[in-house]
Amino acid sequence: METPTPDRIRDRFTLIVGEVNSGKTTLTRDLLHEVARHESGPLVVVDLAPQIPPDLARRIGRPGIGGRLQTPSAPHVHVLTTELHAPRLTGRDDEEKAALARENARRIEPLFVQALDLKPTHLFVNDASLYLQGGSPLRLLDWLSRVETRVVNGYFGTSLGEDALSKRERSAMWTLMLHCDHLIFLEKHSKED
Repeated sequence: METPTPDRIRDRFTLIVGEVNSGKTTLTRDLLHEVARHESGPLVVVDLAPQIPPDLARRIGRPGIGGRLQTPSAPHVHVLTTELHAPRLTGRDDEEKAALARENARRIEPLFVQALDLKPTHLFVNDASLYLQGGSPLRLLDWLSRVETRVVNGYFGTSLGEDALSKRERSAMWTLMLHCDHLIFLEKHSKED
């Protein structure tokens, strides 16, 4: 895979997908830091990764899942996030997982309104698949279309199961893939993601 550069992502929708621990967050972080050094912004990060207690991740055999993006400390970088559930890990059954996913989508949608109000030159979205578990891929694409340069990552794999929530998420991620300008599919597993 050719490593994307700020010039290669400019004025495009770059989508980074892959399995758990494949390096999606790391690549997104690297791009964000590089762009922040060269662009005056505003740069906006919508970070949708849920905060998963390390003991829960270890107990289910998924260390490293759900990592937030490490962002540069700079006045032109704005980070938006909210408290979110990890439906697959905390829901007892399909119905509860779906309810948690819908609640996440309800909490996430105002973040995109805030992001667009900042009139960003670049929009970075970490873990968009969490929104897509209960939200609309077409609504997400509409928000993304209002910013010239978009870098989005999300889970696209099978290691987290094939329940109803996972199938919905996977279908919605396909929709994003069909509309992106540059797709990066990460297969290699790394220690951090």
